[in-house]
Amino acid sequence: MANVAKLLMLQGGKCFYCGNKLALDEATVDHVIAKALGGDNSEGNTVACCHSINQAFGNATPKEKLAALINAGGRIECPPKPARKPAPVAAESSTQQPKSQPAPQAAKKATPPKQPQQKPTPEIKPSSLRKPLQEAFQAAAEANGGDKALLTTVSVELRKKTPDFVVKRYGEKTFAKLVAALGYRVEKHWCSPPKVAAKPQ
Repeated sequence: MANVAKLLMLQGGKCFYCGNKLALDEATVDHVIAKALGGDNSEGNTVACCHSINQAFGNATPKEKLAALINAGGRIECPPKPARKPAPVAAESSTQQPKSQPAPQAAKKATPPKQPQQKPTPEIKPSSLRKPLQEAFQAAAEANGGDKALLTTVSVELRKKTPDFVVKRYGEKTFAKLVAALGYRVEKHWCSPPKVAAKPQ
């Protein structure tokens, strides 16, 4: 089995696909030729990469991975990491509150100015993404003959068409549902155009 630490060292401590700095405990081993397709565990057939990209590729062929890299401009966008919940800090502060009563009063007075600053950013309506998504799919599907495209590549192309669009707003798992809701057929990590095109009225 390939050593993920050695692979990461040979790659300069970066993900092979997105190029971002990658910690050893967050790195996974991706088989260039998937084991399901007959690939082995040698260093020549393995790379260290982000878990989310490895999961998105699944059992994709080397040709499909290369197409995704080309469509993404040489670097596949890695989904952002979820923010860590500050639950332990809140628990500690709650245990210290009964000991010193004046401190909670001061904290309550300081919280109102912070509330106006936390305004939720307006989400893009799915209906307004219909045309940009169609253009993004066409661009992402060119390398596959126009039949289908990787969802990861579609999200990269969609961000080029709609700068305010961020997959994280919808959630990485629900992005596929959004694509399906706009009329595309989604299967695992791929999406295809509708079987029957909508007739213009």
